Amino acid sequence: MRTIIPYDPLKLSSLGENILAKHAADNGSSDITMLVKEEVKESIANLREYAERADELRRLSEEMTERRNLEAKRVEVFVRSVRDVVNALHPNHPKKLTEYGFEVNEAPRKGK
Repeated sequence: MRTIIPYDPLKLSSLGENILAKHAADNGSSDITMLVKEEVKESIANLREYAERADELRRLSEEMTERRNLEAKRVEVFVRSVRDVVNALHPNHPKKLTEYGFEVNEAPRKGK
């Protein structure tokens, strides 16, 4: 026989809650009275809260990453456009781009 102890924090928390419910239902005749301490009850409650919050933050992080990537693409298009326009208007003065905050490297590109 094998007893399965969940690895998933929410499932582990649910199991802990079920154990506490059984303990309470046994009303003094519980086999686990010596194990049920206030700190364990707090840990079970905290585990659920932290697991739910972590899931919420993970979803928020994924959403923010998607939004960041979309905005980065828009900004990159703008930056490239500025570079192209300034280069077109001042073809003999590449350093003009530094006035806009660009870093200009005048060394020739290395061949591939």
